[in-house]
Amino acid sequence: MAAYAANPGEFTFGERLGLVFIVETACLSAAAVCALLAYIAYGAVKIIPGSSRKWRTGTHVHFYFLSLLVSDLIQAIGGIMDIRWIVKSNVEGGSFCTAQGALKQIGDVGVALASMAIAFHTFAVLVFRWRPDASPKVAFAILGAIWTFIALIIGLGLGTHKGEDYYGNTQYWCWITSRYPAERIALEYFWMWFAALLNIALYVPLAFVLKGYIIIDGLKVRVPRREERSHLNMTSSNGMKDAGRLAMEMLFYPAVYTITVLPIAVVRWRAFYSDDVPFAATIVADVLFASSGVLNVVLFAITRPALLPTRERRGGGSYPDTTVLSEVITTSRGHARSMSEPRDGEEEDWSDTVRRTQSFSHPDLKPVPLEEGLPHIRPGTPIAV
Repeated sequence: MAAYAANPGEFTFGERLGLVFIVETACLSAAAVCALLAYIAYGAVKIIPGSSRKWRTGTHVHFYFLSLLVSDLIQAIGGIMDIRWIVKSNVEGGSFCTAQGALKQIGDVGVALASMAIAFHTFAVLVFRWRPDASPKVAFAILGAIWTFIALIIGLGLGTHKGEDYYGNTQYWCWITSRYPAERIALEYFWMWFAALLNIALYVPLAFVLKGYIIIDGLKVRVPRREERSHLNMTSSNGMKDAGRLAMEMLFYPAVYTITVLPIAVVRWRAFYSDDVPFAATIVADVLFASSGVLNVVLFAITRPALLPTRERRGGGSYPDTTVLSEVITTSRGHARSMSEPRDGEEEDWSDTVRRTQSFSHPDLKPVPLEEGLPHIRPGTPIAV
């Protein structure tokens, strides 16, 4: 998968040791993803003792999350297949080599596209107050498009270059050979780099919105005045305080994806223009890239606990649904405009906000006076989106 010319010689001890590190990291990612998928499957078919309910698919993110885990697992399997080259001390062409190259491409592109779907959904719900239909049809359509695209790029690549050395020896493992630089960029590199940039472009502004540093009202973006921010802070409920914590958690997403993708992007980009890429740099970059699975499992388990079958929290209740949470957060933030800039003939009030929160048909959300906050969301409780 690295962009290097084929090396017909045997691996040195150092090269084999470097590949061992990659295989170990890939095994760790595969084990973490398999354990989480097994736990989710168990929660989906059987209620866990002490839990409030089965694993649910109440939001589209649940389906994107499963797609991400599957892609992480495929990516990890591609890395584990390096064991064959460690044993043989070199890379050989053939059906095994072709399979590894295809699996690596499927996993890499699948992770990138699933990450983009999660980023778009989270941004649309919390910033633009989009309330997706409870039906999973939209999520299924998006996932169908993602996996159809992946099948096309693999099938067309193999079909167009049938009988050619399309997937082959790239010095340390198998991937698209250096004879096809355009396919490398268009069918994998572009999507990885674009996903990294999109994560930064969406999650960083999202954190600013949730912290109240900027306000988005429709297509208008503005910075609140000092007195407006002071008023927001004075009227903040417990839910809004949790929104601040969520804002900081949102920054982990571009950080983790950038940490795993940026090093390997730099190494591969340099390899386009020079064959003199230090082996240590290649190994470090690929070890970080192979850790994508375990990092995603840890990240989502910490910041999005409602995606997992969870035990009932103290005091009862469960994590709020995405659409309910987005109403609490974005209605309060979005109402800042009417508080600081009331329309002519209108008085400043929160009646609309109170009416909307009272109208939620959610078993965990009960109407309470605004000044009492949202007691079912306790400080320190991660908010699921």
